[in-house]
Amino acid sequence: MALLLNYSPNPKSKSSKFYSINIDKGDTLRVVSNKLYDSGLIKNKLIFELFTRIYNFEKSIKFGEYYISNSLSIKEILSKLYSGKVVQNRITIPEGMTNAVFFKNLLSNELLSGTLKFTDLPKEGYLAPDTFFYEKGEKRIDLVNRIQKVQLKRISKIWNNKNNNFLSSSHELVVLASIIEKESGNLNELDLISSVLHNRLRKKMRLQVDPTVIYGITKGVGNLNRTLNKSDLKIESIYNTYIINGLPPNPICNPGEAALNAAANPANSKYYYYVANGRGGHFFSMNLEEHNKNVKLYRSQKGNSN
Repeated sequence: MALLLNYSPNPKSKSSKFYSINIDKGDTLRVVSNKLYDSGLIKNKLIFELFTRIYNFEKSIKFGEYYISNSLSIKEILSKLYSGKVVQNRITIPEGMTNAVFFKNLLSNELLSGTLKFTDLPKEGYLAPDTFFYEKGEKRIDLVNRIQKVQLKRISKIWNNKNNNFLSSSHELVVLASIIEKESGNLNELDLISSVLHNRLRKKMRLQVDPTVIYGITKGVGNLNRTLNKSDLKIESIYNTYIINGLPPNPICNPGEAALNAAANPANSKYYYYVANGRGGHFFSMNLEEHNKNVKLYRSQKGNSN
């Protein structure tokens, strides 16, 4: 009996191959044995079913996707199906990705199941940038809810531990963090970017940040694929911080944890302006005169690099 249980249809000395086996919810033992037999993982369905029943595995087989080697014995196959160690697929939301882009990724992912409408997603800003694991067949809406739950937990924790910021709600925190996320990919200066925006808000200066104008034009569906011009800065939009006072009503992307922390804990600075320095960071300045000099410096560096 034990000899049969440990029998492998393909000796381990041969080169083993792995096969993807999907055990669906509600599959009977006969269906499971047929799938294993058709893949060449077992040679005799009756023997497999017999040992499954003898060792009380029949009702303990967990559904999901498995990678199973053809060198495994019946006992090893049963242990794998009993353990529920299914294949873990992954999906990543990079910092700054918009809902519209992630929605397209979800719809094109053939491993996920279920219908999903764009309105099923939470507001922009409330999906957590991170890598998430899922099993084949998981419902899209369930994955979205898991991702939202992680972001809500982050926002709550960071908001409750905020320090010296000029924000009235956790939603404003997310809005500001989304702007910071789009303004710089340099983790070392996020708190400085935040300080500039906080300083401008305190002084009731318009934020005048380009990513808000771009979001007003594209709605996060794609890239603008061109530089902004003066007419763009005059476009009537609830997101255009060149013409509205204070923060936009909603975020312009899904900010990561570092940007959220920066929004909640700005650096202590007297800066009111910044401009790209051409090296992946920014020049910071306290007044408009100094800022204009930095703008000229950036333009000259940019011209020399062309």
